[in-house]
Amino acid sequence: MKRKLIALAIASSVTGLAGSIISSNALAVDLIGIYRDALAQDPAFSAARFENVAAQERLPQAQAANKWSAGLAAGVNFADSQRSGLSTASTTTPSYTLSLRQPLYNPVNDRNISQSELSIKSADAKLADARQDLMVRVSQAYFDVLLAQDNTALSAAQKQAFSEQLAQAKRNFEVGTSTIVDTYEAQARYDLAVAREISDQNDLEIKRRALQSIIGKLPDNLSILQPDVALTQPLPANMEAWVKIAEDGNFSVVQLRTAFAIAAQEVEKQRLGDSPTIDASASVGGSYASKSLLPPNAGRWGNTIGIGVNLNMPLYTGGGVQSRIREALANKDRSEQDLERARRNAAQSTRQSYLGVTNGIAQVVALQAALTSNKASLDSTLLGKEVGVRTNVDVLNAQQQLFQARRDLQAARYTTVMSQLRLKSAVGSLKEEDLAEVNRMLVAK
Repeated sequence: MKRKLIALAIASSVTGLAGSIISSNALAVDLIGIYRDALAQDPAFSAARFENVAAQERLPQAQAANKWSAGLAAGVNFADSQRSGLSTASTTTPSYTLSLRQPLYNPVNDRNISQSELSIKSADAKLADARQDLMVRVSQAYFDVLLAQDNTALSAAQKQAFSEQLAQAKRNFEVGTSTIVDTYEAQARYDLAVAREISDQNDLEIKRRALQSIIGKLPDNLSILQPDVALTQPLPANMEAWVKIAEDGNFSVVQLRTAFAIAAQEVEKQRLGDSPTIDASASVGGSYASKSLLPPNAGRWGNTIGIGVNLNMPLYTGGGVQSRIREALANKDRSEQDLERARRNAAQSTRQSYLGVTNGIAQVVALQAALTSNKASLDSTLLGKEVGVRTNVDVLNAQQQLFQARRDLQAARYTTVMSQLRLKSAVGSLKEEDLAEVNRMLVAK
């Protein structure tokens, strides 16, 4: 009878402990809800969003250099002439100048506009990358909390199971059916289970605080992963096909490919550094001169109007243009190497995530089989102990293996789900719909 009770207690802990610490009366929060909180509260993503807003202003700033500009200058000058200590004449001269300028030909400005357009493209890719990064970080933090909850519940159940074994060992020793060794072994396992429970509780608090740092509040009542959720293989089922997509679509690659294009245009812009520029200009000005020693109304206004076309031709710049060209060429070569590094990193990340999914699914299947085998092993060990062919230590070992199999299975399931998300992130295709798909794997407790 005791064997059946112990086996039933462990079986129930194995199948239902993931959500045992969650109140069934409270409303559960799912992954999509946490992600939407993070969109509004995560400082890293908010900073990326504001950076993108600032980057959008680069284009109108560059375009402004090719548009007309106007300026107004005004002033008052006073002059006093003296001879032998006597004032002979004083002059007050107010003046103003209104000037207009319109660039007619400036190839450097055109390159600046083109570079600004590329900068905006790079900024948009950076923001998309930040959004994907937020999805991955939120999901990882979410499943870290779930795994910590599972481990805390399992450690509590394991402590309870070892406590029952310890009590039984003490009773058997008192009646003389077992040795003190069984009691010491059970006590040692129980003490380790207590320490493991404390460690798991501490880990759970750390994981909850990590999620809090993203969403700005402590998470509560998280929906849990369904016990028998089906994990799907990547499509296409070819690792190199995913790598090819990543080498073009990965957002880090997109950013550095754009940076390389900007660097190439910078070379051309610096080569135009000694090119002539042509501007059209117009101005209207006036000044009023009055002399205090002359009769009233002796002052007069003088007005000027000017219209012209101005050519600016640099003849010698001290070698500065050539130096800037060499600098731009070196930066272009550096950007090319950065791009190649990003492609290789994207390929490596894609391969790693792809194998994480395929091998993770296989590992989950193997661990599910191991869990079933360990349950059967515990049942047979308990039966063997009743008939005298197994010892209390054998039971403790079987229980230990069962709980460890459960821990490994839960960790493998979460890791595989995260590998699916990381794979899509590596190729630049991770979207909120993918989170919604994962969210459908969750169930409220």
